[in-house]
Amino acid sequence: MFTQWPYFRGPSGIGKGSTACVFRGRDSRAGVSTSGVIQKGKKVVPKMPKEPLTRYKPHNPGYMGCLQILLLSTNLMYMVGGSLLIVATVSAHLRFEECLEEKSDNNDSVDFISLQYTCFIVGVLIFVTGTVGCFAAWKESYYISLAYCFLIGFLFILTSAAVTTLLALHLLQTTYRNLDTLLTYTMKAKGKQGILIDIIQNRFECCGVDGYTDWFGHNRTVSLGPKAVPPSCCKNDSFHLTFARLSKLCEHEKLDIAFGTESQDCGAGLDTLAIAEGKIDTQGCVQAVNDVVMKHILQLELAVAILALLEMLGLLYACCFMRETRRKQHEQYLAERKYRRLPSHYSDNVIIE
Repeated sequence: MFTQWPYFRGPSGIGKGSTACVFRGRDSRAGVSTSGVIQKGKKVVPKMPKEPLTRYKPHNPGYMGCLQILLLSTNLMYMVGGSLLIVATVSAHLRFEECLEEKSDNNDSVDFISLQYTCFIVGVLIFVTGTVGCFAAWKESYYISLAYCFLIGFLFILTSAAVTTLLALHLLQTTYRNLDTLLTYTMKAKGKQGILIDIIQNRFECCGVDGYTDWFGHNRTVSLGPKAVPPSCCKNDSFHLTFARLSKLCEHEKLDIAFGTESQDCGAGLDTLAIAEGKIDTQGCVQAVNDVVMKHILQLELAVAILALLEMLGLLYACCFMRETRRKQHEQYLAERKYRRLPSHYSDNVIIE
């Protein structure tokens, strides 16, 4: 079969406006289709590309739209969650910056402010990941989606580590030992960091580390007697520590005055257990806090597991979206090449037999 091909450009000098005969048939030796140009007894056979252009399937606009909506909604939840965590962390830091020192002079002390920094960094990371995901879905960009996959994969690794840590705390009972060390230091601390023991005793209705007798002979309770406890151990429902009050009470003396004279009197003269049970909370704070933590640790594990599931879904949506974006870009490239009549590599790379 012979046809005319006026737009062929090859090494023989044939260009636009020239007339050449294009031969299309089947090579009996190779068993494949061949195309060529016959001019002056010579046959020009194009070199076949290594990869066919049909390696991409046509993209489905409806499927891609659904993926785009799912990706946007998932990452909007990431952005909202990250923003709430950032706001809560900054608010807590502003309220406690006068009560909690950023660095302690004691090398063995616990740096409480590091928890706020950790929450802030995690919140920023979640917010940035959600922003990148929304931008990738909105712009339909392959490379931004690839960056989002790396970020969400990193978050998934962190979440998996958190799940493992919670399971270790639940199974190995390491919370009890850590609380014992923490509360022992907090009880001995002076100034701003020492007020944390009053928060714990007031909110968890406990007294001391292992029991109320830990306060006997303490330098803070010496003025009340040999067997006395701080006012925060008293069973007094008229005063409860709140964040607003705590931001103004950065010293033990101010806190004791805030509890009132009745609370101060109840912490003195605890000669027997019967007298103590009528006036104060006798349970140790380690056991009280550990009971609360172990009670809610399953809920924490469930929440972190749900977060990990959302991250897996986000990663799956992103991978599928990247594939559809790649297909769409390839179709746009083929359409643009056809519209501009770009020379095909079938005619750019030729050999003469």
